[in-house]
Amino acid sequence: MKAFLLHNPGLKILALLAAIVSWMAIQETISFEVDVPDIPLEIRVREGWAVLRQSEHTVRATFKGSQDDIRQMDTKQIKAVVDLPTNYIAGSGEIIVALSAIKASRNVRPISVVPDRVKVSLDREQEKKVPVKSRAVGKPLFGEVEALICEPAFVILRGPAQQLWQTEWVYTEPVDVEGRVEGFTKRCRVLMPSDTWTPVIEPPEVKVNVIISERAETAEWNNVPVSVLVPPQALWTVDVMPSRVRVVLTGAQETLEDLQAVAPKAFVECLELNPSLTYDLPVKVVLPPGKAVTAAVEPHTVRVVVSKP
Repeated sequence: MKAFLLHNPGLKILALLAAIVSWMAIQETISFEVDVPDIPLEIRVREGWAVLRQSEHTVRATFKGSQDDIRQMDTKQIKAVVDLPTNYIAGSGEIIVALSAIKASRNVRPISVVPDRVKVSLDREQEKKVPVKSRAVGKPLFGEVEALICEPAFVILRGPAQQLWQTEWVYTEPVDVEGRVEGFTKRCRVLMPSDTWTPVIEPPEVKVNVIISERAETAEWNNVPVSVLVPPQALWTVDVMPSRVRVVLTGAQETLEDLQAVAPKAFVECLELNPSLTYDLPVKVVLPPGKAVTAAVEPHTVRVVVSKP
């Protein structure tokens, strides 16, 4: 054995160093770590019971794996699931969030979880039928939101009895009505009644009918002259054909009545045009500030001839 160890000692040392370097390279490849916060914590209980309160709804976990596996992790699919034992009864207690509760990709493994203990209270599970309401965000272009009608008008909540007793109704996610000119229908998710508990909601979505009270009216002006917007001190000659257009404003009746006394102003922009050329340009309308109106012009474009003096 001694003769073997002393035979070609240099080669043996090189081989040992190569093995150490290879081992370190392998460890470096498979030893990447990543911290994942806000992992949903789901506590499963036996039939007939529900979670009344839990001190934490999310946990943070550290995962270890190869660089590729860490990069390919879908953090949205990670969750923590704790199954309570069948002998766990109503009241408060502390449960352990073990590493085995973290459900993630097979190729990475959790090495720590914070917190690893959570306080939990249970209650008898019951059902309750409650009204579902909706809310609008934004403002219609014309009129106002008269009503938001949910179909069905009621949903079933299933959860802890104490929380159900305190819940009188639930809301859907807000409905955006910004810029709308007429009523519409949208399917909306029913929101949890609170951040502190998560009942089962049936159905999870409802149809919301948005009724906008006032329809748009129109006002017309014929033979509105088309002005020309040119650079300051420009010496061009600008001819517009046709020189007059028809302008139609659309808006709420009250708003249009306020605008009847003054005809709208129409114009074309000629700020960056080359003289001696002809253009077909869109006609624009100066709209009153703070008024919910839209404008249509006939014809929409006019022929513009720019010439030097």
